[in-house]
Amino acid sequence: MPPTLKKANQELDKAVDKCYTNKSFKNDKERIEFLFELYEEYLGE
Repeated sequence: MPPTLKKANQELDKAVDKCYTNKSFKNDKERIEFLFELYEEYLGE
């Protein structure tokens, strides 16, 4: 991945994280799990 694209991706991750939590994630897997848990709560599952 080109460095500028990688940096933009990291900045986007930080922006999304701030929308949903003050928590820092160790990796993408942890972030995705958190977001899917929120989604499941939204769906009432």
